[in-house]
Amino acid sequence: MDSSRSAQRSVIQFLRAEWEHASQIYRRMKEVNGEQCFVQCTIYRLCQRYEARRVNIKDLPRSAQPHVVTNCATISAVDELIRQKRRITTREIAVELSIKKGKVHRIIHKKLGYGKVCAEWVPKHLSENQKTARMGVCLTQQFLHRSHPFSSKRCGISASMSMAIIYSCTVPHEL
Repeated sequence: MDSSRSAQRSVIQFLRAEWEHASQIYRRMKEVNGEQCFVQCTIYRLCQRYEARRVNIKDLPRSAQPHVVTNCATISAVDELIRQKRRITTREIAVELSIKKGKVHRIIHKKLGYGKVCAEWVPKHLSENQKTARMGVCLTQQFLHRSHPFSSKRCGISASMSMAIIYSCTVPHEL
């Protein structure tokens, strides 16, 4: 593949030296190479480079950092850190695993399905046991509210707070 790319660059350089227009070069190369041909914008860019007397037809080494792919090992490492310390921040995870903070955020919210409630990471979707426990907390709050006629109308706890309480009661973790 690399040799065909170098060959195409050589052809572009040759045709540009004969003052062939970039659109003509693209048309001719598309006829010869078919699907393996450079896209039109690449040919235009190479023509501009050759006009500026940059004649290196090899691929230059890239200075950018390698792209880190989100793999199962990274996802499980993030999950393990969250399970060890529920109040860990995305920045702390990023520093510990040497990945970008945005990548950590994407793993936590999209891949693992966690959300932050009361400064702790909890799953967005509760298990059946957690749903049952949450229903019990809600019914208890409703019963307590009705049994005390002088209590205020807002004496219960919020749904997010009950989710945090239920999750902390049903999932063992160190504080």
